[in-house]
Amino acid sequence: MRESNATLRWSVIGLLLTVVVAALGVSVWTLVDKGAGSNPGEKLDSLIDPPRDETADREKALAAARTFVQRFNTYGPDLLDAAGKMPDYAGVGRLMTAKFRTVFDKNVGYAEETVKQTQIDRVGTPYAVGVASIDDDSAELLVAGVVEFSYPDPSDGTQRIPFEPLRFRYEVSLVKQGGTWLVDDLDDLDDELPSFGEASIPEGGPPVGQPSGQPSGQPTPSSEQPSDGSSPSTGEAP
Repeated sequence: MRESNATLRWSVIGLLLTVVVAALGVSVWTLVDKGAGSNPGEKLDSLIDPPRDETADREKALAAARTFVQRFNTYGPDLLDAAGKMPDYAGVGRLMTAKFRTVFDKNVGYAEETVKQTQIDRVGTPYAVGVASIDDDSAELLVAGVVEFSYPDPSDGTQRIPFEPLRFRYEVSLVKQGGTWLVDDLDDLDDELPSFGEASIPEGGPPVGQPSGQPSGQPTPSSEQPSDGSSPSTGEAP
């Protein structure tokens, strides 16, 4: 009986040793295969504190800029509620840092008032997004696209008349907070004016040189040109 118990005991110990050796083997393979660095110490450090996945980070920044610009430039009568507000459009603020959202929130009212008075509808479409610079917690992206406008046909309220689309080129500043890319500023590269976040809001009106709910140079039907003869280049919104 003793011999049988001893055999069983050694069998269990042998099995445990096999498991330990296998686990060590897996750990070594993981260190060699997955670790980054030129020596075991650096490889182990990289597993404990993994380096930033630059490709994934870049894609997230691109997506954040594209989504923001599309939503920032898209609003119209369909978004107005019974109180004449556009809560869905105001929700774009969730894509921003607290600092930039403060500026945005002060301007939302101008967009709401413009839509109430003119029933203008606008849809922003980013066509190209690129990274100008990026590091662990900040990025500068370039976004180009168009904004399409329409307004009610005075002779037939069921129809809408389109404006000539306006092209835009933006520089979007992003900051990473809590692992999420948020918009910290927006600059129209063609208007030669301060960025949206830097513009002041004068008493009784929108920021000087900044969007007021309509593009600079009131958009005109596609068969006409702006009254000042210039070619519009921005579809920026408040």
